[in-house]
Amino acid sequence: MNILEFARRAKVSTATISRAFHEPEKLKVDTRDHILALATQLGYYPSPSGRALKRGRHDVLGVIWPLEVEGAEAEFALRILASLTRHLVANDLDLLVCPIDRREPSTLAHAHRILQRSRCDAWILLYPRHHDILIRSLKNSHKPVVCLMGGLPECPSWKCVRLNQRSWIEDALHRLKAAGCRRVSLFGSRAGEPDHEERQLVFADLAPKYFRNRVSSFPGWPPEMEKIKEHIASHAIDGIIGVDDRAALTALDICREMRLSVPAKMKVVGIDDVSQAHYSSPSLSSYRQPLDEMAGCAVELALGTRQRSRLFEAVFVPRQSLPAC
Repeated sequence: MNILEFARRAKVSTATISRAFHEPEKLKVDTRDHILALATQLGYYPSPSGRALKRGRHDVLGVIWPLEVEGAEAEFALRILASLTRHLVANDLDLLVCPIDRREPSTLAHAHRILQRSRCDAWILLYPRHHDILIRSLKNSHKPVVCLMGGLPECPSWKCVRLNQRSWIEDALHRLKAAGCRRVSLFGSRAGEPDHEERQLVFADLAPKYFRNRVSSFPGWPPEMEKIKEHIASHAIDGIIGVDDRAALTALDICREMRLSVPAKMKVVGIDDVSQAHYSSPSLSSYRQPLDEMAGCAVELALGTRQRSRLFEAVFVPRQSLPAC
């Protein structure tokens, strides 16, 4: 059913039909309710192509989902997607997900095709990577790009939504120092992950301020358990910051195997506040990122209702592995 036929059935003009769906505040309540009720009864909805032509946009946002970061079933990435979805629903927008694994040429080729042919109004690039192979295709799409969970200095016109890595790491170091720790280590990281690399650099810069030369790091994933045990024992480590909660939870497992009591002999803290952090034994102290606010900011930037990038702060969630001071 096209708009002309539906307008005839509703006994109003096509302009009134259009307003009922796109500018309902301009109609009387009775008129709007009559049109929407009849549309539900007859199964009518405005043509997407016609609506896009009239409004100058498609009401679709694209999200580039990097599968190589944590996999398709990664809890943290799914929480980001859930937060994005809530804001898209609130703005009556559709979502186009472009999955990509930069290790797989077939997914790269597929992503390049999607970026060129898809009718969306903007792209949200999750976990942006420096000198990303997708940058050229994103630029050629001539659509706004918003970087979520990072930024790209080489693309200054792209807005970004980021976490303040420096503030939460400094807070963690301060808490470990106040808890009596003497030697601390940053544990775990995935090669090529910009947020992990930034955390490593920030830790290397800040940790000596609190612990002088009694600091170390043990990067790499998956972890080599025996080497980590040797590292903890030889350096007399008594405080661990996980580069994320997965790393911190693995540190708790290692402490159990080494019979290091947490928090009596070892303090451990992570970031992301995943569900396992609450249920682990001992429960894991973590830093919670304000994902819903960050997702909302990304959607606003993509829609153009917000103009400036934003830096967000993580909140400490005290549990058994590092109690509140």
